[in-house]
Amino acid sequence: MNKKTKYIMAVIAAILVIAAVILAVKVRGNAPEKTGLIIEANGNTLTVSWEDLNQTVFSGEIVNGKGETSNHEYQGTELLTLFNDSGIEIKEDTKITAVSEDNYTAELTGVEIMTGSKVYVAVMSDNEMIESIDGGQGAQLVVYGDANAKRQVRCLKTIIIE
Repeated sequence: MNKKTKYIMAVIAAILVIAAVILAVKVRGNAPEKTGLIIEANGNTLTVSWEDLNQTVFSGEIVNGKGETSNHEYQGTELLTLFNDSGIEIKEDTKITAVSEDNYTAELTGVEIMTGSKVYVAVMSDNEMIESIDGGQGAQLVVYGDANAKRQVRCLKTIIIE
């Protein structure tokens, strides 16, 4: 290869690198930042922003891993209400998997979800924001009357409905 060909190849490579960087920045800049609860149902994915939750205040006793109970006041929405507002139908045999930001999972049944005032998504606990792993707005799954404290999923990110 002569000197002129090497120069042309270097210019073409530089142009390609610059174009790739510009394209990557432009695509990344146009992608909307999705913060909220991701719901996967029937092959569809829906993101419900934390601000769009139909929030109410609810309170009750939560059981920890040692069997001790404590009373907490939360702000958020009942999971069944969230599903209804999102057009998602839940049946008794529906399997629901709650997934945290660090991929911890807990399973619920349609019967549990359909039992009124039992399962909630909370964004505030005792008048304080529930934080995500990165420090922004987060959520917690709250299951009243459940002795298995592991199902009180903190840093809730995704709900999968099967």
